[in-house]
Amino acid sequence: MELRPHENVIVTVRGGHASNPAYMPDTAEPRDIELMRRLATGDEGAFLEFYRRHQGSVYRYAVHMTGRPEAAADVMQETFLTLIRQAGKFDEEKGAPGAFLYGIARNHVRKLREKESRFVALGDETSDALAGNGAGVNHNGNGRYLAKPGETETVLDELERAEAIQRLRDAVLTLPEHYREPITLCDLEGKSYEEVSTLLACPVGTVRSRLNRARSILLEKLRPNRVGSKALGVRLGGKA
Repeated sequence: MELRPHENVIVTVRGGHASNPAYMPDTAEPRDIELMRRLATGDEGAFLEFYRRHQGSVYRYAVHMTGRPEAAADVMQETFLTLIRQAGKFDEEKGAPGAFLYGIARNHVRKLREKESRFVALGDETSDALAGNGAGVNHNGNGRYLAKPGETETVLDELERAEAIQRLRDAVLTLPEHYREPITLCDLEGKSYEEVSTLLACPVGTVRSRLNRARSILLEKLRPNRVGSKALGVRLGGKA
């Protein structure tokens, strides 16, 4: 079985679920629990519905944690294949289905990093921050983009924003995992402290302290480049 990110999933760095149609809460929704029960019996329809409800958030989490869309797609596929095999291990008394799913995703992210650490690191991947595949922008074949008459300022703004977003992503990837996860889930995914506490299986106070430390590190890394929240369209601050 091959699982691919839904075509409507857009990887952004905007916090808050109001602007994210694929956002799914991590509380124990009755529907999710029902689907997990059916999935444990081998119900394919239950799996497909659960997949559609959660694949977007898992994919975005993996993108922010790995920094590479193709690696995130692999993590997402392995996560849901593992879910099929381990659905019977879910215990609704111990947590929500979303937390169970994120636990699987976290393990696969770690496995990927351990695997890649055994090989010589390759060069940085090019950013996918520019929308689409370059439609609407002329390319001269030499790696440069040519603006149409009257569109120079718009193209420059897009390039500046793309560079700012890439710097933020690069900075996030340099954080240790225990800092990268809360900054990804709270500030880039817009989840609450309580939701992240459930997903990471740690107290809310720990989430807050790690998040504050992660923000301080990021601000220090980004300050020389003068990357501000206005340029990025993101506020480094989660919701309480």
